[in-house]
Amino acid sequence: MITVIKDEDLYNHLNEYDVILVGTNIYMQMAHGIQLNVMLNYPYVYDKNLETKYGDESKLGTLLECAKDGEPTFCLCFIVKGNFRPDLGKDYLLYDSLESCLRLVNIKYKGKRIASPLLGASRFDGNGDKDEIYRLFNQHITDVDLTIYDYEQKSRAEQMKLVYDKEQAARKRDYEEFHDLVAKRKKEADERFKKNGHRRY
Repeated sequence: MITVIKDEDLYNHLNEYDVILVGTNIYMQMAHGIQLNVMLNYPYVYDKNLETKYGDESKLGTLLECAKDGEPTFCLCFIVKGNFRPDLGKDYLLYDSLESCLRLVNIKYKGKRIASPLLGASRFDGNGDKDEIYRLFNQHITDVDLTIYDYEQKSRAEQMKLVYDKEQAARKRDYEEFHDLVAKRKKEADERFKKNGHRRY
């Protein structure tokens, strides 16, 4: 069964599912959107990704499960090489790789509750055709309970701007509220750095 939730960020619902699917590339770049949030806050996923071979095209169409006791289980789906020349082609999703990943998900996680962004539709994991992506999901996902979160993922800069705008709006309203928001952001950033060992944002 497939359920679609529109305009809601999957990242806010990670603990509601058995497994979270994340589309990614073969170059270990988890730089934007849900990939970035997972990389920063669940470093065991990034560490597992780093165990794979950089740029290895044999990863395409395969899955990489990343699990840790007491934490959400993620499954990286290798569906793109990368997009080094967006001026030459906006759609860089490898549809055969997506199809292979979906087939494997349907077998590996039979009977499980799975959540996923619309794999391959984001600017950061393929920028593919939504109609074709939905067709592939409906064709190959038959034995898992899948919830697709169809929303616009944001780049790192876009995420940071939302935080900045929220803080500046608070500054105009109430300086104490602004101070508390900044302190909270910095504390969370320090905690992320302690957890992942290399980045605050």
